[in-house]
Parts: sequence; C-alpha cells; structure tokens
Amino acid sequence: MKIILLEKLRKVFKSIGKIEDWIADVIIKLHHETNKKFILKGYHFNRVVKKNYKPKKIAIIICFFFRTDKINALRKNILNILSYDFNKDLTIITNDITKNDEKILKEILKKIKNYSIKKIKSLPDNKFLPWYSLNIMKEKIKDKSFSHFMYLEDDIIVSAKNISYWIYFRKILKKTNLVPNFLRCETYKGIKFAVDVPRKIIKKKNPTILTEDKKSGFVNSKYPYCGMYLMDTDLLKKFLNSGATKMNYSFTNKVMKSLYPIQELVNISHAYSNVPRGYHNNMMLPFVGGIIPQYCIIKHCDLKYVKHKKLNKMGYGTLKASELII
Repeated sequence: MKIILLEKLRKVFKSIGKIEDWIADVIIKLHHETNKKFILKGYHFNRVVKKNYKPKKIAIIICFFFRTDKINALRKNILNILSYDFNKDLTIITNDITKNDEKILKEILKKIKNYSIKKIKSLPDNKFLPWYSLNIMKEKIKDKSFSHFMYLEDDIIVSAKNISYWIYFRKILKKTNLVPNFLRCETYKGIKFAVDVPRKIIKKKNPTILTEDKKSGFVNSKYPYCGMYLMDTDLLKKFLNSGATKMNYSFTNKVMKSLYPIQELVNISHAYSNVPRGYHNNMMLPFVGGIIPQYCIIKHCDLKYVKHKKLNKMGYGTLKASELII
C-alpha cells in the first residue's frame, strides 16, 4: 500500500523536481527492502585478491578523436593494454584523420599484435564519434572466439586486475541481474579522488547487497558513470538488442537527461536498461570494511576533474576514494 500511495504522489508532484526525486528514492528503498537477500560471503572479497580471472579473448574499442595533446594519454593506455597476458583485439575509432596522423597512431600501436584503425568519414558532429563503436561491437560479437568486450575513452587505464575483479563478481552478481562497476579516479599528490561522484555514497540511503556480517558488500550508487564499460557475451547481446543503443533512449529517463551529455550516453545507457526493482541502475560498487577496494578503481590519466574549479563546485573531483562510502 505504501508503494502504491507513493507512486500516486509521485505523479501529483512530478513538476516539483526535488519532491519527485525524494519520492522516487523512497520507492526504490521500499522495493529494495522487500526483495533484499544475502547472496555474498566474506571469502568472495578475499578470493578476488588472491586469484586472477582472465577473459578467453577480449575485444577492446578505444574512442579517440585525434588531438596532439591527447597522444600521451593514448600511449599510456596502449602500453597498459599491451601488458595484458591474455588474448586481445584492439580497435581505435577516430575521425577522418590525415595520413600523417594515421602514421602516428600506427607507431603507437605497432606492438599490439591484432589492431585496426577505423576512420569515420563525414562525421556530423564530433560528439557522435562514440556511437560508431556500436557497429564495431555488432561485428565483434559475431566472432565466437571473443568472451569479453570493453569500450574505453582514450585516457582511461583499466588494469588486468580490474578485469579479473569484474569477471569474478560478474558470476556472483549475475543471478540478481546486477553488474559490478568501476570507480574512475584521478591521483593528485598521492591521493585518489573520485571524478564521477559529486557526493558521498551513504549506504543506508542506497540499495546494498551485504555479506552476513554486513562489513562488506556492494552499494548501488546514483552516479555509475566511469567512462567505459566491460561486458561478457550475454550482457553485450542484451545491450545491442535493447533500446539503450538508440540516441533518444535518454529522452524518457530523467536521470540520464540530467547527468550525461550525448557523447557519454553510449557507454552508460546500458546501466538504465532492465533495472531490477529497488535499484537506481544496474551497476554495483564494492566496499570492504567501508572502503572501496583498489581492484575496482580505474585510472583517469588527466587531472581534468581535480583541477577544474567549475566541476569542483559541483562536487566532482573533490571526494577521496578512501572516504567516499559512509
């Protein structure tokens, strides 16, 4: 009865943004409390540290709109991918670059055994470039040799340990239709700062899945963006066959419209497709003893957020990763 009443109130107050948001949060909490189950064990969080879980073969797409001042960041990304001790296939999607620019890219990529460069001609707007990655993913998934698929912005470092963590907890969370997520951070003066989360994540106010002792678990943040995605075959098939691959998908989702510009939607829209009742989105961030573990933290090469005064006023790039969850 409480949920039905709140649903009706939500419609009445729809024009009053803050009240509607508050009611939506209460509805999520009530649904979550109704469906809450313990599925995690304490040893899960130790196992992912002690063992390495590898993809059979991974298809990686990096979106890189060519700029000379971004070359160093891309080079760091490629060197990191080169260190993976499992099979990988890399595709760079870029704008209609000159032959000289293409030569620069090939020089950076030369140590990667399997790579290709896709130049997008007649690009209607620079912001649309990430959307062309979907066509490539549709081709890659036809190749049965691939077990995993990863999309990256050009300046994001995802380690082999990050991938190992995701593979392990994907199996654990799969039964709940939830997906392990990453936290994108910038390191400044030796301290990691979260760049996509503008306010602290309060466990009591957000959906969680806990271990029996409630000391570790996963929390469902309102801010799941991290500039990339990692999927297995099952997840990618569902994504490519869903409405989330369409540019207008965000038009009917208030959260997506308010948080993400069009160039970012392609790598976060999947988080808002077929969301289980009682959750903000599909993505779950781990914590161990109240601290976000290192294995889910990915690196943003730049200091764009930490040193951006306008973004700092909004809260982005100001919160220490070690103090993010309370």
